[in-house]
Amino acid sequence: MKSMTFTSEFLSAAKQAPRIYFAPLVGAYKAIKAEMAKAGGGDRSTKTTPKH
Repeated sequence: MKSMTFTSEFLSAAKQAPRIYFAPLVGAYKAIKAEMAKAGGGDRSTKTTPKH
């Protein structure tokens, strides 16, 4: 019974580890995206030109 508890806790921690690792990157991306939207530069697709 105790091994099932350990196994379930281990699997739960393994699922949460990537979220904890990437949380600062996701937060930084969202902050940059919000700042770009405030500055009016959120949509760059219309401003770029092809390089050929």
